[in-house]
Amino acid sequence: MVPQHFNIRAIFVHIACISALLTGVSALAQSTTTTPATTSTVAQNSEAGKWTVFVAPYTFHFSDATKESTSEPDGIKHSYVWLVGAEKMLDEKYFAGASFFSNSFGQPSQYVYFGAKWRPADTNPKLFTKLSGGIIHGYKPPYDKKIPINTKSGWGLGVVPSIGWDFNKNMSAQLNLLGTAGLMFQMSFTTD
Repeated sequence: MVPQHFNIRAIFVHIACISALLTGVSALAQSTTTTPATTSTVAQNSEAGKWTVFVAPYTFHFSDATKESTSEPDGIKHSYVWLVGAEKMLDEKYFAGASFFSNSFGQPSQYVYFGAKWRPADTNPKLFTKLSGGIIHGYKPPYDKKIPINTKSGWGLGVVPSIGWDFNKNMSAQLNLLGTAGLMFQMSFTTD
């Protein structure tokens, strides 16, 4: 069943905007960080410059939705949450990305972010952790108070810590901690 607010044209517009934004961020990062002296180093890095596309088909909520203000409807329930997105490794540690998702209340939302990736265990290089921070748009009234830093027009700030596992050089899975709300399960594919 497709929600009434679901608009396929809006999704394609969002994906086109996300793609244009990531291309611009990537070009800016390369122009400011790549010089003739570092070009050969960047080319040798295993992750620098690679694109990752991802999908998160399931989110586990830690608790049932609760009414927190009088503006929220009675009998509030969580909606199905899904996410699609892409990110680019700017170098071995830093990345930029964007995603389009349906939030816990069925509202179309976006997250544009910058982050860092670490491999904390030398003995197990397939394990990684990530931390991203950026701008979230889409949590609008009556659910604008569901994220801590947000405006009535739906613009807010977000931070997402993650832990993941590389199955091979192209496929990985990760868990994204969504504050006190839940855990998002994500599958990713990275280009060669």
